Amino acid sequence: MRTICTLLALASPFAAAMAQTSDAPKASPSALNDALKKRQAQAQNVKLPLPANLERRTLRVGDVEREFFLHVPDAVKGRPAPVVFALHGGAANSGLQMHYKSDYTKVADREGFVVVYPSGLKGWNIGVPDAYFVRNFSSEADDTGFFKAMFDTLIADGIADAKRIYVTGGSNGGMMTYRLVCQFADRIAGAGVLVATLPKSAPATWPKPSRPVPMVIMLGPVDPIVRHEGTAQSLSADATVAHWRQVNECVADSKKWDLPDGDPKDGTRVHAERWEGKAPIVFYQLEGHGHGWPMSQDRSGATGPKTQDISAPEEFWRFFSSGESKQTP
Repeated sequence: MRTICTLLALASPFAAAMAQTSDAPKASPSALNDALKKRQAQAQNVKLPLPANLERRTLRVGDVEREFFLHVPDAVKGRPAPVVFALHGGAANSGLQMHYKSDYTKVADREGFVVVYPSGLKGWNIGVPDAYFVRNFSSEADDTGFFKAMFDTLIADGIADAKRIYVTGGSNGGMMTYRLVCQFADRIAGAGVLVATLPKSAPATWPKPSRPVPMVIMLGPVDPIVRHEGTAQSLSADATVAHWRQVNECVADSKKWDLPDGDPKDGTRVHAERWEGKAPIVFYQLEGHGHGWPMSQDRSGATGPKTQDISAPEEFWRFFSSGESKQTP
């Protein structure tokens, strides 16, 4: 328990730095770099136990050994099943961290899908500068090659249904999710992105998606790290959603609804909007929510308030499993 509590506290140095800089356009990139490097160093020193319900696997990508953690529910063992990838953020270095703080393993057992927790090397190499300068100090790892190798391995081993591979991520992991959709649209059946806007240089430098991909995007106006109005490096929330609506050739009209206010005392609400097109885009406006995943295992406030109204893994899977373009609120 002490190890897990230490893990959940790792956000504090980074959040403190962002709190000092997020209100001013003159924020120093070096302050953000130093804070995230400190958080990465702390994460390196946290040794998490491998639980009995996860399997650690390794792959060689070029000259580098990469790892991921795999949970296969008993109900789907021995046959190809839907697979959801859960990407950690830029300050983490192990997929185990996502397992311990998220709902994914529990949801996978109940709903019957495989969950994969890949480990990045000092964050994910998205190939361009992002909202908080991860490109300045992330590895030069071939992360797109890593995901291709995982896709291929899980399909070859009879674990993954090749037509039902989903990718989700938050923060730097969310930006990597955008990158994977652009690179592997023909292999990804749906995507879920949390607290991550699109890097400004991405549309001009990343590959164009080969087909529209259904996507859920969750962003909060009071996020102290990924600023809703955008930065010199990243698009605003509105521009990010507009970009993916254009990619998916969505209609202008949308359907709006509010999710139930599960905890009226937490000061948050979740507002949803959906656009139909060649593939749907759903946007969750996390009113009052800061940075981080809204999910039952991680309600800490180190990176701002957390909504108690939803679990992101639950919402992503509801979208994926409901037939994507046929989903209705």
